[in-house]
Amino acid sequence: MNKTNLFLMSCIASLVGGCALINKVEEVFIPDENTVEMKETKKKTISITCSQGKIKDHTEKGWKVIGTEEKEVPCKWKTKKAKRNCNPKKDKGCLITVPDEYGKEIIYFLEKESLIDKRK
Repeated sequence: MNKTNLFLMSCIASLVGGCALINKVEEVFIPDENTVEMKETKKKTISITCSQGKIKDHTEKGWKVIGTEEKEVPCKWKTKKAKRNCNPKKDKGCLITVPDEYGKEIIYFLEKESLIDKRK
């Protein structure tokens, strides 16, 4: 076979194979008429108390902060005598638990949109 025949045969082969490829491309790029694309909005609330936890973990997953709320809350507790003269070894009701350190509780209101494919 000479070079001309080889070139002609490769052109014919690509034309024949190309038709099947065009059909595959149409299947990929032309959406199905029976499919309806809808958006779903998910909402959730996250509470981070005394700087334990990070909102970054949620924002990296696509959640957006739409609002916050802050409160002061006790972070650590301690036991203390209820009265000056009480003896904890003799009287069990002598000790009470009181807040030792205070911190902030931040409540985050999060929202995330996602696409849903539904068939008609």
